[in-house]
Amino acid sequence: MPRNPEKIDYTGSFPNGFEIFSELSDPRGQGHTRHYFGEIIFMAFTAIVCGVKSYELMEEFCELREKWFCKWLKLPNGLPCYNTFARVMEALEPVQFSSCILQHLQQAGTVINGEQIAIDGKALRGSRALGINHIHAVSAWACESGLTLAQAFVSEKSNEITAIPELLKMLNLKGAVITIDAMGTQREIAAQIVDGKGDYLLCVKDNQKKLHQEISDHFDFAARQLGHAQLDPENWSYHESEEKAHGRQEKRQTVVCHDLTWMDPEIRSMWKKLGSIIMVTRRSETKAGKVRNQTSYYMSSLKKEKAEKIQGYIRGHWRIENSCHWVLDTLFREDHNQTVQRNAAKNLGTLRRIALNALKRAPDHSARNRKRPSSLTRKQLRAIHDEAQLEEILSLV
Repeated sequence: MPRNPEKIDYTGSFPNGFEIFSELSDPRGQGHTRHYFGEIIFMAFTAIVCGVKSYELMEEFCELREKWFCKWLKLPNGLPCYNTFARVMEALEPVQFSSCILQHLQQAGTVINGEQIAIDGKALRGSRALGINHIHAVSAWACESGLTLAQAFVSEKSNEITAIPELLKMLNLKGAVITIDAMGTQREIAAQIVDGKGDYLLCVKDNQKKLHQEISDHFDFAARQLGHAQLDPENWSYHESEEKAHGRQEKRQTVVCHDLTWMDPEIRSMWKKLGSIIMVTRRSETKAGKVRNQTSYYMSSLKKEKAEKIQGYIRGHWRIENSCHWVLDTLFREDHNQTVQRNAAKNLGTLRRIALNALKRAPDHSARNRKRPSSLTRKQLRAIHDEAQLEEILSLV
């Protein structure tokens, strides 16, 4: 017998501040529903913000917070069980749900315009099962704001090259500098960024063999013929920096060539609005005296940016690893999540990224005056124990 024989409409019912999620299609058949779709999504999101990492603990968390949830939700048939959370997460369409990341930021009043956007992939390692590879997600990260803007998923028999164009379609590229590692160094991707009125800065490796050879040969020739002091400032720029951190001394040298008239016209014409090529050399020495030298090459549509600014973009790209991917693994234990159902693993990944954005945006209400900003772990702890803080994080007030 159906659990909802009267076919009561349990779609929607998102609390105030969560209207953006009302665009999601309820994937459930109405004959077997007893809980509002919007309320299930809201409870799951609240639990993840507070650090809950499994469906069973979502159910337990909701029981502990039932009085508070009743303040915001109708709950006509009480609280959902853990199987309800699991079924909804697996039935929900992941592509539609992932589009809510940017829409949620916009609804909260966060507008990202003209900053550096780093694009990089991350494996959801816990989604791997016998005979099934793990899911691979590609995210767009606003480097200055420290927020995830969008996420796309790599299809089972493909790679990041097919996912990046879909990700770029979700973004406002106007005035932005898009940085991508060598996997994304593709002519179509560069053209898409330029067509969106943005600029690209792409790493060049052997996957673009002719381009890589052309760039490396040019810098080798310049190094043999000219010293840094002899570089024409109209066509070249140079920046050097040193720092000591993590037990090693590191020296970086960035050389940018702004004059590409020497380049093979056939190769140059393949890359829309190509404006400069870059060589970065790094020399690091550990306390034990071990020395490592590394040279990397890049190309960009930026024509007038000097080496110091270019070096900032290159270093800024890796904030997505340190401030997003690493945090997802440490704060939310993403790599340890053993959800193997494909849609569910993707949708939980989206919820974690929206939750991370919410925590990053939330102010610090700690009574202690600290020189350093409040850690995300501290904000999460206060959200668990302070209802007013939780409501502010969730944009309910």
